[in-house]
Amino acid sequence: TDGTGLPRANVLEYHLDGGHKLMVRPSGTEPKIKVYYFILAKDEAAAREKEAHLQDSFTKLLKI
Repeated sequence: TDGTGLPRANVLEYHLDGGHKLMVRPSGTEPKIKVYYFILAKDEAAAREKEAHLQDSFTKLLKI
């Protein structure tokens, strides 16, 4: 384990401005990469707004 109590894994963890977090890891069963993001906000509406902005940014970055 690694400080978290969870098993070690091939995960990249990025701490973003505003307390947000981005995690990237390979799928354990499929040939793809999985991306998870965690958003901190004062309420659900603000979180949804930030989520929409992050999704737009990821789409542009990954050229999906």
